[in-house]
Amino acid sequence: MIIFSFGHFRVGLRFGFLAVLFFMTQISRSDWGLWCVFCCILHELGHLAAYALAGSPPRELWLEAGGMRIVPREGFLPPAREALVLLGGCFANFVSAAALFFLRCPRAAGFHLLLGIWNLLPLAPLDGGQLLRLALDLLCPAAAPRIAAAVHWGCAALLAAAGLLLFRETGNFTLLLTLFCLFFSGK
Repeated sequence: MIIFSFGHFRVGLRFGFLAVLFFMTQISRSDWGLWCVFCCILHELGHLAAYALAGSPPRELWLEAGGMRIVPREGFLPPAREALVLLGGCFANFVSAAALFFLRCPRAAGFHLLLGIWNLLPLAPLDGGQLLRLALDLLCPAAAPRIAAAVHWGCAALLAAAGLLLFRETGNFTLLLTLFCLFFSGK
């Protein structure tokens, strides 16, 4: 583990991130692995910008096997500001996608669009799952954990089935690998 400090902000780099980064760049002879990493970095920069807009800069950023994890300062954000922070990453991807489509870079734009959509899925570790839980906590706090869990596992089951079908039909295992990293990375 490597830690960099920038004033009161720390960035941690774990071995798993480097391993996944290496794997993503080696799995294909094309540059798609690097585009995926670049899209993820812009996504996290969107969250960091949203934290700044919300008036609560984060304490730490961790680069891990399952992605990047931002550790907020102590205390809770009001729900509207928390929603702003959660949407910041996807917003950055959607703005990047629009700009890249305008610049006639459809492949790069597609990566940003897909990452933004992926992160809005209602899986607990993703922005969409956290937004769902935030909304449910406001609308029906007593039932929020059960509803969020049911939606999470229903979505996970559908994605796992799609991943198995994709692997069986094409030999492509990236969806299964992504789900594995997402659920077993400790996020």
